[in-house]
Amino acid sequence: MATSTLIQYLAQNQTSGLGVSAPVGAGASNRRQVETFIAGGSVAIAAGDVVALDTSKTGADKALFVVEAPANAGALAVGVCIGSAESNGSLTSGSKINVVVTGYVASADVETGVAAGQALVVGSTAGRFAAMANAATSVSGVFISAPVTGTGAAQNTAHGLGVVPDLVFAIPDDLSPATTGSYVVTTGAHTSTNAIFTVTTNKVYRVVAIRLSAAEKQLAAISGPIAVALSAESGNKAEVFMLKRGF
Repeated sequence: MATSTLIQYLAQNQTSGLGVSAPVGAGASNRRQVETFIAGGSVAIAAGDVVALDTSKTGADKALFVVEAPANAGALAVGVCIGSAESNGSLTSGSKINVVVTGYVASADVETGVAAGQALVVGSTAGRFAAMANAATSVSGVFISAPVTGTGAAQNTAHGLGVVPDLVFAIPDDLSPATTGSYVVTTGAHTSTNAIFTVTTNKVYRVVAIRLSAAEKQLAAISGPIAVALSAESGNKAEVFMLKRGF
């Protein structure tokens, strides 16, 4: 099923052939687009789950099958399952399911604490939206050390970032020290406190450590949010609006 949003229907109520008036509901203004996919994977999909394209398939089947969106699914997430398209109501692997790819969803799975108006991405829980990190409250950081003289053994350099840095490297600071020979740098297991390098004895270097903000990490995975919360989370459910993404 491929729904069309070309014609705008703005009425909130419609009248049946028997003259009975009823709300249009989620399809009001025809800004909601529902597409049918086939459930893949071994984890059953439930109504309200965020789903993602199934990259375990081959060829065009990758765009035909969907699975429960894995944690931090990024741009692979395509919408929210609202139920089965099968006559028996099945949502198991191989079943046809209806997915809202654009527009209103009455009850989508969200993480605790999501508030109305927040931009949403798939979070750390599979199949569930989380609030997109706010760049104003999620701070990046850069540390550049003073010159360090290598000892030929592992050396700790405190970086003060408070977390394991996302990027750490050592750069030569003096290429012509008294001791000649090769300049060898071996990276250790960096910690939330120290950057760890083993550098050739008497070779001088500086440590550069970078911490990315949560917002920067999310933006590296997807160019922007894929939905907006329309209500506050209650029991890990909320009204959401799926943003148009070209389906």
